[in-house]
Amino acid sequence: MIGYISGTVVYSDSQKSVLLTASGVGYEIHTSTPMVPNRDTALFISHIIREQSQDLYGFETAEDKKFFEMLLDVNGIGPKSAYSLISHLGVQQIISSITLENVDVLKSAPGVGKKSAEQIVLSLKDKIAKLEIGFAVKENPVKAGVKTKKENQVDAHLVKETLAACQGLGFKDQDVLPMIQRHLQEGSVKKPEDLVKMILKELR
Repeated sequence: MIGYISGTVVYSDSQKSVLLTASGVGYEIHTSTPMVPNRDTALFISHIIREQSQDLYGFETAEDKKFFEMLLDVNGIGPKSAYSLISHLGVQQIISSITLENVDVLKSAPGVGKKSAEQIVLSLKDKIAKLEIGFAVKENPVKAGVKTKKENQVDAHLVKETLAACQGLGFKDQDVLPMIQRHLQEGSVKKPEDLVKMILKELR
């Protein structure tokens, strides 16, 4: 199984790239965005083997790859849908959406319908807590910590109230949620109305 490839980009478009390794072998890899030709790069790889085909999906981090493979364990979610979720939403936004049972954000990714989004929430919600702690520690080892149940309930309330207010103003969840997450991580806001004001200031 191929898990990591480094090489020079010899071709790239919006869906796939070809990396030429030092050994002279070129690998065609699914990539979420076009890569710069003639530039050296390295990707973590999820190697999907099927009866009549093999596909390589590329990721910038091992965490993205790991979460992609977790999504594949969900009934009805194939590689294309899982890759679409990570490419368009990002792992942290998917985690938040699952935790808050926000199906609308999940189904905003191309190729993911309401039924699939609901299945993702149902299958992964109980697994997310450990994963979320792991991501937090890696991203911020000094400040990271495990929140109490009460703190998580307060955060969930803030997110839901802020999303509802921003929806009423015509903004999409997928545009607003990353900003909400950042402000909550910074601990700079405690009330939904204050959070809405901060979000609007960034959006306008």
